Formats: sequence, structure tokens, C-alpha cells
Amino acid sequence: MGVNEGEASLETQGAEAELALLEVVPGVAVLFGEAAPEGWDVEPFRLGGRSNREIVDALSNAVGAANVLAQGLGGGVFAQGLVKFAPETIRNLRTMQTIAKDGYYLGTLKESGKFAASVRWVPAAGAQAASVLENLGPSFALLAISAQLTAISNKVDQNIELTRNVLKALHADHWNALAGMYDTIADAIEEACEVGMTSQTFDRVKGIESKLRGQRKYFADSFGGHMQKLDDADYAKRRGYLINNAEDVIADTQGFIVAEIAYCRYQMLRAADIASNADRSDKEDRLTRRLARKIPAERQDSMDRIARVLERLDAHCHLADIVSGRRWSLRDLRSRRSSSVNQTVSAMIEYVNRLRGAVYEGPVELRPSIAVVKDKDDTLSRVLEILTWVLPREEPLLALAEVSQGGLVKAIPGSDAVSGGAPGRLMGTASYLGITPTQLFLTPQSALTGEGSIKRSIPLPELRYMRLRMGKKGVNLDIITKDENIAVSFEDWAVEGTHGEEVSRVADLLMSFVNLPEEERRSMPELQQIETRSQLLEIETIA
Repeated sequence: MGVNEGEASLETQGAEAELALLEVVPGVAVLFGEAAPEGWDVEPFRLGGRSNREIVDALSNAVGAANVLAQGLGGGVFAQGLVKFAPETIRNLRTMQTIAKDGYYLGTLKESGKFAASVRWVPAAGAQAASVLENLGPSFALLAISAQLTAISNKVDQNIELTRNVLKALHADHWNALAGMYDTIADAIEEACEVGMTSQTFDRVKGIESKLRGQRKYFADSFGGHMQKLDDADYAKRRGYLINNAEDVIADTQGFIVAEIAYCRYQMLRAADIASNADRSDKEDRLTRRLARKIPAERQDSMDRIARVLERLDAHCHLADIVSGRRWSLRDLRSRRSSSVNQTVSAMIEYVNRLRGAVYEGPVELRPSIAVVKDKDDTLSRVLEILTWVLPREEPLLALAEVSQGGLVKAIPGSDAVSGGAPGRLMGTASYLGITPTQLFLTPQSALTGEGSIKRSIPLPELRYMRLRMGKKGVNLDIITKDENIAVSFEDWAVEGTHGEEVSRVADLLMSFVNLPEEERRSMPELQQIETRSQLLEIETIA
């Protein structure tokens, strides 16, 4: 059983720990202790004899100098090698109690529900880890390269056969070329992980860089084209584009992912080849250090960018399903099996997140603190489900209210015009007003529930004033922005009983965001300072 199946509890221990883990890159840590726990997969540094000894000696000196990991280990501060953790384990480790004075996390690591070891965990982002790694000096580059080889090992790959099949069917020539290079590089990585880096390892792949760059550009361009279409179009066009081009979008996204992974692995093999050379020069040492900094940063940026785009694609797909009331299928063009587009995109997101060392989590449900909604037939639940995918993924909904926008919409049966019982009367449009920490939005109810779209969004910094007017003709809300005056009103039911208090809270919340930037302020001191008629006459006489 490997470490990937383990989990960290929230139980805190005393100052003593059996093991110490120094995170080098996300999800990969150096294990210190007298011995590795039974069942753990501990991998060597795999850069060759000279480099491995260099790493171990540098780690021993750095740990001793920092005096962080050595505490409580009873002198058994031996670098056992590298261990890789599942994203879930990393998340749990980071929830353990922080021992502030020493800058580490301390807790109990379990495997399959059983106690495994008490662990001192030093995260890569922490100050103590930075201190240790800084003391490594030039050897840090060797350790970083070795850790990256472990992080991108082919062992964590999850083939998404459905998308591979679609990709092959739609882009046979490109896919065959890319798949061949991807598999060759993956085999070389696996070889390096199992037996260590040798001169023959990189020889297998060093001739494919230019072809790999070509495939990478092809899929990047295709991928970018789809995303532009999805981001620029209105909802109806977005949905239509997804329905008509689902296979192409999925295939090109997967092709882009595969190309990016293959390119990163190629570059890491190049760095490992230089680092493993027992006769490397000072210039090659400097190049190694440069690559050790550059490659992980580029990889992380690329995976983060793919993850953000996949999240937008995920939102588009879920929204289309919710609004239409049905799911459409992505056809496996080779086997003719069908799968939900949502399921396929979610699998791709989980795959990319695991490559990033992150845990896939869907969007958190929306639960507005203030709600003025006449909840008929679970209307509120449906509206919130739609808004979950319409609004930015982490943006909370502070308030939601049903209002009538002033406008000239003829009330007809089945419309969302507020008729007040007068057929054919020109009245306002039944709408939703929503407030988030960044925006105020107003949209007809039919647009949100029928199309999944928000017609008008106003950034809160543009809000200048708000006025709540309660009179015989009802309750009205005047919203003054930088460029326009917006009038909305509440129906009678909304201002009765407890709903009335919530209406006031909506107004108070909006008022808390009003803003008049300094550049829009005006000053006329020659007149502002006038206090009497005589002063004004004097000024006019002089003028």
C-alpha cells in the first residue's frame, strides 16, 4: 500500500515525532527518519551516484543548520528519499495544528484508518522550508529536479479513454503523432524513476522537441479558438456552440492537455540529463539551476491556466443542462458509447487537478444572506442552482430580491410583466436583483431561468447613491450609478411582514457600497466659502 492511500488526522501530538517530511514541490516531500514506515513507496533521488550523494550530504547539512526537522527525532535525521502524496492527503496534512514557534505542522498520519506514524510536516510554502532549501545551495536544483521527476511520474496518469477516442477520431494525424511522442516521453520518465537517469534515457527523446512544439501550438490554437467563442458569445450562442461542437471542444482541450504534459516532461528529462552528468561544467550547473526554477513554474502556470478554462467549460455545460432540463451526450466515435458531457468535463478537471496536486471540488452552493423571493414551486432553489454556475466560481451571493424594473413591457398571458390585474397595461418587467461583493446585477426572470443569462451587471465601484422610497404607490428603489439612474419597485407581498425588513436590508447593503471616487469630486472654493449676501455682492463687484 502506498502513501497515496493514506490520510492525515486532525489529532495533535506532543513535540515528538517519528517522521519528518520536507515538502519540495507540491505533493512530493523528502522523508526523514530512522526508517520508512512499512508499505510506503520511498523513491531514491535517481540522478546518478554523484548527484544523489550531493543531495543527501546537502540535506544533512541544511537540516542541521536549520534545526527544524531535527527536533524530536532522537537524532535519526536520515534522508530516506522522496515520497509522493495524493492531493487529499496533502490537504489533510495542511489542516493539522500549526506549531507556530517552529513553523511546522504536527499530527498523526493514518493509512486505511490505522495509525501509521506521528509526523512533522514542513510545507514548501512555509518560512522554515525556505530556510532549509536555501541552505542547500546549488544542490537545491538537483533536489528540485529529482522531486519533479517524482511528481510527474507516469504512475499517476489517468487515461481518459473516452476523450482519447474522440480525439483520435477527429484529429487522427495529429493525435497519432502526439500520442507517439507522449508515450515515448512517458516511458523515458518511468525508466528514470525506476533505475535512475542514464545517458541513454534522454537519447530516446532528444530528437522530438521541434515536432512536439508543433503539436503543442496546433492544439493551443484550436483550444484558444473554442474558448474565445464560449467567452464572447451570449448564452444562446454559447449553448448552441457547445451542442454543435461538443466533441471538438473536448477533443481539442484534451489534446492541449496532453501536449502540455508531454512538453513539460521533455524539458524535465533534459534538465535531469544535465544534472546526472558526473562531469558537468560550471556553466551546466548554472543551466541546471535555471531549468530547476523555470520548468516547474511554467508547468504550474500551464496547468493552472488549463484548470481555469476547464472550470469555465464545466460551468457552460452544467448551465446548459440545467436550463434545458436535459443532458446531451458526448459520443465516443470509436465504440459508439455515449457519455454525459458534464461527466467527461468533470473527469478532465479532476485529472488536471491531480497533475497540479490539487483536489477537485465543485462550486459551493449559493445561500444568500438576504432573500426577498416569493418561493413558489421551489423557484428559489432553481434560481440559486442556475446562479451557482452563472456567477464566478467562488463569488458569494449576498442578497437576491424579486423586483419590477421600470419599462414598457406589455402584460400578456404567460409574460413576466407585472400587470397588476390590468390586461394590456404597460408595466415593469419581473426581474431578479442580486448583490455580490463585486457587482450588482439586474436581469429579467425569464432571461435567468430560461436562458441562464444575466442581462445587466454593474460593478459596485460604479454605485454612487441609493434611495429607498416608501409611499402610497408602493416601495421603490432608486439606484444611481456612474452613468445612469435605475428604478426598480417591489410588489406588495415583498413589503409585508418579515419581507419588509429584508427589503430594508437590501437597501442598506447597497448603501454600504456607494462610492464617489476622488477624481469625480468637484470643488468651487470661491463659492463654497460664501456665508453671507454681502460676501457674494463683494465678489461679484470685484469680478
